[in-house]
Amino acid sequence: MRTLNRIKLGLSLLAIAFSTPSALAASDWRINPQGNGVTDASTVSTLGVGGVGYIQIQPDALTPGQYSFIEHGAYQAYAPNSTAPFPGHEITITYSVLGTSNLGDPAALRMTGGRIDLYSDAGGDFGTYAPNYGADNGTHFGSFNIVSGYVANRQGQVIVNAQGISGSFAPGFLFNSDGVDLANLPNIQLQLALYNQQIQPDGPIIAGVICGIANACAANRLAQSQTSLTVQDTGSVSISAVPEPLAPAMWLLGLGLIGGIARRRR
Repeated sequence: MRTLNRIKLGLSLLAIAFSTPSALAASDWRINPQGNGVTDASTVSTLGVGGVGYIQIQPDALTPGQYSFIEHGAYQAYAPNSTAPFPGHEITITYSVLGTSNLGDPAALRMTGGRIDLYSDAGGDFGTYAPNYGADNGTHFGSFNIVSGYVANRQGQVIVNAQGISGSFAPGFLFNSDGVDLANLPNIQLQLALYNQQIQPDGPIIAGVICGIANACAANRLAQSQTSLTVQDTGSVSISAVPEPLAPAMWLLGLGLIGGIARRRR
């Protein structure tokens, strides 16, 4: 029992403070929750997000203090410079993430995989008894694979990096700073910066997140476990289309052209 309590403490210590996270250095991008093009899109660098997650923990039988975890959850994105959802169409997010950590060093947390899905929902039912917490019953417009995650500082800020899944982006929702639709661009990146604190789940969280998204209930009832906990998250998200690096052959071609121009000038 003491070991399991230490596991919970280690995860909750990732960020007890529920303060506003420091903004990440990010390029501007645009978002239109209605999905009808760049004209009505808002220009942002980061969007605030908030939501809940359910963490299931598995101690490593061979390595004392080491454990693996999987977390499922749901977020809602806030309108620019606000803690309220976008009016008309809310942006909701579902996620699953897996990784490892260590009892003696919460900063050793590493995320090694998972997925993030984005939705536009005109129903305005996030956080209710709607199926799956009202997080995934809108229009799906993008997906990302989580590639890494780690604790960034002493305050417990967690950084999550994800790579866009090619072909998953619907046009009309996301754009770069020049107004180019991200559905037409490769190498789309997402970064989340989060703080969390442990909470007691209420009815909608149990029904929608724990039993629904995490599928962690028996006969639609929460089975009490000493190796799981519910957290409330707050943070920010940024999205960008990162230019692909030039291949070595292209570098050599460029150098050859420069050499040819120099010889002609001589």
